[in-house]
Amino acid sequence: MPHAETVAGRDSGKSRSLKHLGGVWVGKTIAGLTRITGRGGTTLPGRTALKFAPDILSYLGRQLAHGSLVVTGTNGKTTTAHLLTGILREAGYLCVHNQSGSNLSWGVVSSLISASTWGASLPANIGVMEVDEGAFPFVAGELQPRGAVVTNIYRDQLDRFGEIDYIQKKIKSGLDALPAESFQVLNADDPSLAGLPGDRSGTTWYYGLELELPPDRFQNTARDIKSCPRCHHRLHYDRVYFAHLGHYRCPRCDFSRPEPDVVLVDRSVREDGQTVLKLRLQGDPLELAYPLLGTYNLYNALAAVTCARALNVPLEAITAALAAATPSFGRMERFTMEGRTLVMALVKNPVGANEVLRTLMERRGQIHLLIAINDKIADGTDISWLWDVDFEQLASSGERLAPVVVSGQRAWDMAVRLKYAGIDPGSIITAENSRQAILRALELTPPGEILFIMPTYTAMFDLRRTLNAMGVGRPYWEGSANG
Repeated sequence: MPHAETVAGRDSGKSRSLKHLGGVWVGKTIAGLTRITGRGGTTLPGRTALKFAPDILSYLGRQLAHGSLVVTGTNGKTTTAHLLTGILREAGYLCVHNQSGSNLSWGVVSSLISASTWGASLPANIGVMEVDEGAFPFVAGELQPRGAVVTNIYRDQLDRFGEIDYIQKKIKSGLDALPAESFQVLNADDPSLAGLPGDRSGTTWYYGLELELPPDRFQNTARDIKSCPRCHHRLHYDRVYFAHLGHYRCPRCDFSRPEPDVVLVDRSVREDGQTVLKLRLQGDPLELAYPLLGTYNLYNALAAVTCARALNVPLEAITAALAAATPSFGRMERFTMEGRTLVMALVKNPVGANEVLRTLMERRGQIHLLIAINDKIADGTDISWLWDVDFEQLASSGERLAPVVVSGQRAWDMAVRLKYAGIDPGSIITAENSRQAILRALELTPPGEILFIMPTYTAMFDLRRTLNAMGVGRPYWEGSANG
C-alpha cells in the first residue's frame, strides 16, 4: 500500500474511484447534452473527462478482460478498425469501438465513456480503437494495448506533422510504448514501416499483396519514400501498387521487403458481381468474399485479417465478417436520396484522394462529383496537398465527366485546382454551403445514377448534418458496446 498522500494531485484508492466515477458522469452528461443540441458527442465528453480524471483512459481500459487493440497509420485506419470490430463481434467478443472516427485521445475516451455504465463499469471485454498517429504514443502508453496495427505512412496534414519522418517517429514512439508481450501488425509493402519493430520482444506480423495489378496511370503518385531508410540509397521496386507501396529492395544494403505472414495472392469477380479474395495465412489458403471496392481496401482487409489471426480468431468468423462488410463512416459510405445513390468518400491527403479518384474512374458511365474542402484544424490548415492530387486524370475522362460541384471554405481554391488540371471552368460550379451543394449536385445527377462526394473531415460532418436534416442517413455519434 502507498504511504499517506502528501503530494498534491495524488489520490487514495477511494478518491480515485470517486474521481473516475465523476469523470464518467461528466462525460456522459456532456455527451447527452451535445446530442440534444445536434452537435454529436465525440470529443467534448472525452476532453472534459480527461481534465476531471487524467488517468481515466487507463482506468477504463483495464476493465477489458481481453485487452484492447489500437489501429493507427495515415490512411485506412478507420476501415481497418471497422473490419476488425466486425470480425471480433462475429467471433463472439463484446467489443467497444470508436466508430465515428474521432481518433485523438479524447475521442477514444469519449467512446469508452459512451460504452460505460453510469457506475463507471465497462460492459465489454475487448476494445478496438482507431488512433491518430500523433496521439498514438499517449494512447498506447495509457491503454497498454494487447496489439497494434499500423496501416501505412504518408504525408498528411502538413501543418500538424510536417514531413513524413515526423509521423514515422511518432509511430515508432507508440510502438515502443506497447507492453513487452504485445504484438504488432505492419504493412510489409510500406518501406517506412519495415524497419520500425526494432528490439521489441513482442511478435511482429506482416501482411502484403502478391497480385499483378494494371499499370498505374496516375502521375502525381505522391511517392513519399524513395530512398532506403538505412543507407539512403534509392530503392529499387520490382512492383508498385500505388504511392510507395510495393515490392522493394535496396541495391546497396540488405534492406528489403519483409516476407509477409498473410498475403493476398488473387482477386477475382464471380458471375454475381461479388469479389473473391484468395489469401495465404502463414502458408495456409483462405478464400473469402469481400464487397468493398478499391486497392486500398484490399490492404485494409489484410490488416484486419492479420490482426485477427494474431488473436487466434477462427477462420469461420473472419470469412463471415468480411463477406458481410459494409463501408465505414464516410469511407465509400452509401446513401439513397431522390432516386440517386450518394457515395461519401473522405479525402485528406494526396494518396487517399488519388485512390478515391482511381476507384471512381474504374467505373463505367458518367462521373458525377461533389468536392467539399475545408481548412479547419481537424482537416489540416495547409491545403497545398490538393496540387499533389492527380485531378488531371479526372480531366482526361472527357465527356464522361459531368459538371463538378465544389463547396466548403476553400471552394474557390478547389475550383482553381480543377481549372489548372484541365477541366473547363464553365463545368465547375461553386456552392456557398452544404445544402446548396447537395441540391445542385443532385440536380446534375440523373435518377438512377451515382453521385460521388469527396469531402475533407469537417466538410464531411457538415454534409452529414445537412443530409440528416433532409432525412437521409443516420446520426454520426457514438453507440454503446456492440452498438
